[in-house]
Amino acid sequence: MSLVQTAGGYMLASDAGEAVWFNGGLVLLKATGAQTAGTFGVIELRARQGFASPLHVHQNDDEIFVVLEGDVRFQLGEAVTEATDGALVYGPREVGHAFRVDSPEARLLLIFGPAGTEGFFKEAGKPAPSVQLPPLDEVFLDRDALMEVAARYHQRFVGPPLPPKA
Repeated sequence: MSLVQTAGGYMLASDAGEAVWFNGGLVLLKATGAQTAGTFGVIELRARQGFASPLHVHQNDDEIFVVLEGDVRFQLGEAVTEATDGALVYGPREVGHAFRVDSPEARLLLIFGPAGTEGFFKEAGKPAPSVQLPPLDEVFLDRDALMEVAARYHQRFVGPPLPPKA
């Protein structure tokens, strides 16, 4: 099963979805606003150890993270917690949040409501030629360019990423 459409919805296989290389990780667009009538967007993020988002806020949407595999540290407001397989983190709009992959690799499901933020990853990334992590030497947007794209999706960077574990 790659994509099966049924009753106005659809089912998507594990490695299916538009593949995008983003900031050293692989993003699979699982659900977009166009597919969900703007209700929500969903991406799967596959990333190596050290992949980290800056502390940021979303102005127009809430975000849910589900750790599918791996060890990931999250900052939500002032609190920092470690999450493993099956953990869920809810980041409401206007609350600063960040995360960092601590295991050799991790897989996360990110859900945005309402839809729209999934477009950030597509615009800031580049089409992936296959469903695999990008080469380590692949070049991505610098921080300033990434901030410009984020602003178009109503996100603000408000602090640095979480540091590596001591």
